[in-house]
Amino acid sequence: MNLPRPTVAALAALALAAVTAGCKRAAPPPPPAEATPAPTPVPGVVVLFFPAEDTMLHREARHVPEVPAAIPARIRLVLEELIAGSREGYAPAVPWAATVEAVFLDKDGNAYVDLSSPPEGAIAGSDGEVDFAFSAVNSVVTNCPGVRRVQVLLGGREVATLGHLDLSRPLPPDLEIVAP
Repeated sequence: MNLPRPTVAALAALALAAVTAGCKRAAPPPPPAEATPAPTPVPGVVVLFFPAEDTMLHREARHVPEVPAAIPARIRLVLEELIAGSREGYAPAVPWAATVEAVFLDKDGNAYVDLSSPPEGAIAGSDGEVDFAFSAVNSVVTNCPGVRRVQVLLGGREVATLGHLDLSRPLPPDLEIVAP
């Protein structure tokens, strides 16, 4: 059978392409992407404020396995360490087995911290109220850059007072009640 020349040339080109395609090596797979290693926890120190018999708040430096970079996580850590109590013999800042329920921040530098509700009579007298509120406020503001004031919520609700101290708005730190 005689085929016209262009058809024979086309068949030859096709055969050559098929043979060379089978001889080509497959491209090597790309190297596996290197996984970004998990950040190594950086131990640090937080400064907590606890009440003492002299009616002043006292600083206590606390070594922790990691100080979170994110401010809400850092606030939570500070409050959990404060709730855990003093390691140097000071009175409890939070006189009940509280838990941190939530933490929020607003654009004005206010932190809102929600602690589980205290049992009746857990915070007694105006000194107890001041100790509780400013232990939390001073500890959070001292350890959390950008936080200027703190409002304590209890059981998911705003609390106007605990008896004497106005808790209806975020409070700035009070360093006048801190021992030198």
